[in-house]
Amino acid sequence: MNKKILLLIALLVAVAGGVYAWAEYNRTVASTSDIDAKEHVSAEALLSAFTADEQAATARFVGTTEQVVEVSGTIRSMEPVGAEMTNVVLETGNDLAGVVCEFANSELHPEWRSGAQVKVKGICTGILMDVVLVRCTAVE
Repeated sequence: MNKKILLLIALLVAVAGGVYAWAEYNRTVASTSDIDAKEHVSAEALLSAFTADEQAATARFVGTTEQVVEVSGTIRSMEPVGAEMTNVVLETGNDLAGVVCEFANSELHPEWRSGAQVKVKGICTGILMDVVLVRCTAVE
């Protein structure tokens, strides 16, 4: 009798673990479109904040996945990255640096072109040569 109970418990734990693993494997990243922006800034001001004091800008703009930044600016270029992603680079007035906004193609506004004025929400990951925003969505 005890062996049957232990076997049943072990089977239930294995099934529960399998269901959890399957759910985690198939989980997608949440869109930033439903998260309110904590900061509203122009592309020029965002780059300026990072070039003036990277540590302070990192503390202000980079954080958890719930810390979304809304950036406004002019599209400098749009660069496909693989089959499912596009980087939208916003003009900053600096020829060597921009704000790179990483979009899933499904989140990309179909009418955007170079020179268009846009607003973007995304999660700031900091600065390399450019300021980088990931998981971006268009703001209407």
